[in-house]
Amino acid sequence: MKKGLGWPIGIATILFATVASNVGVILITKDDPSFAVEPDYYRKAVEWDSTSARRARSDALGWQVTPTVQVGGTNSELSLTLVDAQGAPIDGATIAGELLHVARASQMQTVQFTARNGGYVATVQMPRAGVWELRLDATRGDQRFLRTVRLETALADASVPVTPEPRDGP
Repeated sequence: MKKGLGWPIGIATILFATVASNVGVILITKDDPSFAVEPDYYRKAVEWDSTSARRARSDALGWQVTPTVQVGGTNSELSLTLVDAQGAPIDGATIAGELLHVARASQMQTVQFTARNGGYVATVQMPRAGVWELRLDATRGDQRFLRTVRLETALADASVPVTPEPRDGP
């Protein structure tokens, strides 16, 4: 080996090891169901000011939402009670949302609620017990209510198989 060739080989080895370790991390995380990237995160960041103003208008409405989960055998029933600032039920709203298990944020469900018995109901799959996040968007006329709520379930849908993964722990 020529004299002075050790430094370039050492630097090339360090660069190769860095690239190889980064590729290894990417391969491990791309199949990890607990790893998620927020959809449209760049657009949401660019629109932060308008989103903040929209949330302030939503908070000014004074609406309150109370979610209830009834875990079933094949599917779960997610019920909402939506009331105004005086506690009167809000009828005629169109409610949509996104539901995700906090430990599996990459597995997001789109939820559409229908009016029933003075509230709103949707059928969802909740294959895991634990903490769920529901991102709601309710509109009635020109009023728009945005809220993110957390739900905790002790049971899971029996018909939706959940295979423990090595990353799940004991």
